[in-house]
Amino acid sequence: MMLICQKLGKVCPMDKRSLILWLLLLVSCFSFADDLYRSEITYLSPVDRQTEVDRLLAIEIPSEQQYLTQIALQKPEIFVRQLRRAREVLNTGGQPGQTASRLRTEGFISPDVQTSLQAFLFGLHPDDVVTPSRVMEFVIRLNTPAGAWDYLLSETPDLDDFAALECAPGKAPAELLGPFEYQFVIQVAHPNMELSLWRFDPAEALTYPVATLVETTVDDYRFIDRFGNAFGILSRDNLSMQVPGSDPLQCQKIDPVIMRAYQDHRREMMLSEKQL
Repeated sequence: MMLICQKLGKVCPMDKRSLILWLLLLVSCFSFADDLYRSEITYLSPVDRQTEVDRLLAIEIPSEQQYLTQIALQKPEIFVRQLRRAREVLNTGGQPGQTASRLRTEGFISPDVQTSLQAFLFGLHPDDVVTPSRVMEFVIRLNTPAGAWDYLLSETPDLDDFAALECAPGKAPAELLGPFEYQFVIQVAHPNMELSLWRFDPAEALTYPVATLVETTVDDYRFIDRFGNAFGILSRDNLSMQVPGSDPLQCQKIDPVIMRAYQDHRREMMLSEKQL
């Protein structure tokens, strides 16, 4: 059927969805030349940081691991000094009993925590400086002792885009019009094909992982976050996601090129607004 505007010999306006997709496809042609985002494995958004702190504060009797995580998130600079002192203890050496006693003085009490601490600090290059980013790396390793995040924490993880997901409570959003916090790129790591979910922060020009796959069944993918908490269970059949403490999400796959182009657009719009 011919549209009225066509009958009148006028150019017909695009609907909003078609216009957005057309613009993003145009942007994607240029997006590879100058990537607007950098990846940061240990980045934690202020919202995610506060959410985890609140969860930990609600625990009546926290474990040592939980207490250390809380301090590291609330007072990272203090925890930097704590890790540096522990590193000095280990570099000084001495009898095992003396070393363990000195580590307890620095706030690392149990044998399990001390073992995780030593593995982390001995894994650093002698020239590496303990920074807030290193603190976050230690917290991730402390909370995921099975090593689910180790492949991402390696010096040069080999990652490729696998797909992109956008989700919304109850019903999948119209393409690229859903909540920003539920827009993800799924990346696959080589050679072992681990999957991780990455989110975008256009204000900081960062992409960062929020979950990694820990179990695959015939029906589902199960993801955990950087603190070892359940992040969500994604149905392989209908792409619904069960999220702890939240209504179920309905997701849909889109081309990761389109997702990245859209996030580039969000970043460029923020820069334009700052210039105004």
